[in-house]
Amino acid sequence: MSPAIITLIILFLAIVLLLLDRLPMGLIVFMVPMVLYFTGIINAKEVFASVVNPNVILILGMCVIGAAFFKTGLAYMTSEFLLKFTRSERGLMVLVFMISGIISGFVSNSGTVAILIPIVLGIAKNGKISPIKLLLPLVFGATIGADISIIGSPGNLIAKNTIEELSKGTMKVGFFEYSKIGIPLLIGSAICLYFFGGKIIPNREAEINKVEEFDYSHIPAWHRKVTSVVLIGTVLGMAATDYIKTLPPIHIIACLGAIIIVLFGILSQKEAFDSFETLTVFMLAFMIPLGNALNSTGAGEMIANFVVSITGNSGVFIIMASLWILTWGLTQVMSNTAACTLLCPVGWSIAESIGADPRAVVIAIFIASSIAVCTPMAIPANSMIIGPGNVKFKDFIKPGLAISFICFVLSMILLPVFYPFYP
Repeated sequence: MSPAIITLIILFLAIVLLLLDRLPMGLIVFMVPMVLYFTGIINAKEVFASVVNPNVILILGMCVIGAAFFKTGLAYMTSEFLLKFTRSERGLMVLVFMISGIISGFVSNSGTVAILIPIVLGIAKNGKISPIKLLLPLVFGATIGADISIIGSPGNLIAKNTIEELSKGTMKVGFFEYSKIGIPLLIGSAICLYFFGGKIIPNREAEINKVEEFDYSHIPAWHRKVTSVVLIGTVLGMAATDYIKTLPPIHIIACLGAIIIVLFGILSQKEAFDSFETLTVFMLAFMIPLGNALNSTGAGEMIANFVVSITGNSGVFIIMASLWILTWGLTQVMSNTAACTLLCPVGWSIAESIGADPRAVVIAIFIASSIAVCTPMAIPANSMIIGPGNVKFKDFIKPGLAISFICFVLSMILLPVFYPFYP
């Protein structure tokens, strides 16, 4: 049996186990790389290599800053301010979704979610709302909002590079080129959440209901000031890395912020360690090898070739729609960067071979890769809310499919308008 087939079987079994919810999620995701190792798909080094993945380190650093944000009462104060605008459940869903979406257009979605989780939990607590009702809109907004600019996610830049390189420079992609599609997707998804979010996102109790039940008046004012400076500095530093290449990467910036928090005594060492979301780290660190295996064994390409063989002789609209769905499906279980790397050139070649403008197809692929909202392992940001919101694997599916459907319909309408197939 080929490595690609073995990898697809492991992927299928992992998804089934996660959906059944009979075993602890952390145990399932820990088993995946072990099975990949014993079937010869990855080596021993690759099993644990992702434990030091930059996104894992980012999560740990931001957990410390987030804990300080809670302990000093800043999360409570921020939530009280936002609750002045609306206290209704669906109003808060849309508010959180839009704030997250706008920020992630210019900062990594992982960084956006990590920074906003404490604020959102504070809003949920003070608004007496189940945290999951706001945490899912948080990650949905951060994912879809990445389509606003070319720096929202690595997939954006891959699509840009594909268009400019394969067109030999005759086609250019501007900084806000994708916003023509991204902004309508953000608005359409917000409308969906406003009218249906309360029904499709389940109620689920979480640990946050028993967190921070004490008087903040004894917290020194300078603790809040230092924490605010660290948080704002971390946000600005992360945003600036896209423009100032000499700055350290975002996970290093997060670690520096965490060091300052402990160094100033705002959190003790124990409190810093206790803030780590272990399940989140497990979800991210031990599902990365599966995504890498899908790419390295050719399993992802095998799926792509199957779809291409079916749609290759169809019209460009069918090809675009099929590649959108394929990319969307792959991105739920593997890196969106890998999905874009794999499929953007494929989409370009197919469209060009039938004489159509390839931009619509390539941008469709990258847009689909950003609608990673149906599983907790689709992108690192999704796994960050599992612990804080007591979120289950199945909780992503119903709202994720609803948002995905809205984005698919809008993409199919808007892409041919802005990028005519036969101009």
